Amino acid sequence: MVEDANCCTPVSRLPSPVLILSLFLSACAAEQPRAPAAPAKYAAPAVTTTQHLTALDSGECRRVVQDDAAAESLRQAAARNLEYLSRLPINKEMTAFDRTISAASLTSMMNAISSWPGDDWSGLCDRYHLYKVTAPDLLITGYYQPELSASRRRTSRFRYPLYRVPDDLVDIDISQFCPACERKVVQGRVKDGKLVPYYTRGEIEAGSLSGRDLEIAWLDDPVEVYFLHVQGSALLRLEDGVLLEVSYSGTNGQPYTSIGRILIDRGKVSSEAMTLKTLKDYLRAYPEEQASLLSANQRYIFFRGVVVGPIGSLGVPLTGGRSLADDPSIYPPGALAFVHIAPRPQGAASVRRDYRRLAIVQDAGSAISGANRLDVFWGTGSGAEEIAGDMRNPGELYLMLPY
Repeated sequence: MVEDANCCTPVSRLPSPVLILSLFLSACAAEQPRAPAAPAKYAAPAVTTTQHLTALDSGECRRVVQDDAAAESLRQAAARNLEYLSRLPINKEMTAFDRTISAASLTSMMNAISSWPGDDWSGLCDRYHLYKVTAPDLLITGYYQPELSASRRRTSRFRYPLYRVPDDLVDIDISQFCPACERKVVQGRVKDGKLVPYYTRGEIEAGSLSGRDLEIAWLDDPVEVYFLHVQGSALLRLEDGVLLEVSYSGTNGQPYTSIGRILIDRGKVSSEAMTLKTLKDYLRAYPEEQASLLSANQRYIFFRGVVVGPIGSLGVPLTGGRSLADDPSIYPPGALAFVHIAPRPQGAASVRRDYRRLAIVQDAGSAISGANRLDVFWGTGSGAEEIAGDMRNPGELYLMLPY
């Protein structure tokens, strides 16, 4: 699971530079910039092994690329990906470990996939290079879009709000003021002429945003509200029969803390057993611990209504079983991958089978960090939750890159 909303954060509502200094300087001091990968031109795999990528020949590629999902879903994901790529400069280049690929070459690739005939994808091996990611201990989790009952107004049953982005939330790109800092967006609010951190989860749940007409809808379960923040989107079934899609719109900028990690560190749940379902079950079994555990994660997510969702960090709708959340500093957004999810012996029946499929990097999340983390979006509703809820599996990841 993502353990935070998968998101990109727009930069808007910038205050005067005087108000920014204290916040961006403290942010630069608190977080050391990650050293960027050294770019290198894409090359044919004459050298078969790099630090993290191992090139496969076309025969090996054909043995790997045995896709087990409906072909139309990949064509749909590729067509949606073209919307994202169309917004990039034509000369934009992205890195994948020591490889460099262009937005133009990815666009050509996605055009080919979106119009690919039939359901045999092995022919891609004659047109593109397949590389195995050799990062050790790959951990694959899943996320989904829940379907939840909701109300347009607060009632005795529906008492837990979903908020839109408050108008006093300020987003700041500190790289505009600190060139040495890694590009980073931080959030805050103006108080007494100074920019200060925005309200924490605990402060918001205690009522700091009440009475400001920010509520999109009201839900009936605080656990489901929290995990809606985790998943980043939901399909709401309102009391009047209307279906409302909501998706991530912003964050309060406070630090993210994994409540699953808290339970592991306290010896309440083993790391091997920790899944989204396990965490939900614990919170329901110990309601007296709910409030303190949930507020330990100070980050809070704001939402917006969308026509088609859920929306990933690239600003396009995700496709169940075909969209991946990866670390965008390592894996190029919009790139084509092949994922093999291996069975987990001590898991639910739903994740004891293999999954093998082509998918596209279309999302990100703050808990998905490093080359050995991968999150798969499984779609909407209880079936998707059943797969994602117990997924904490090993597997293999490949990148398919243009020549």
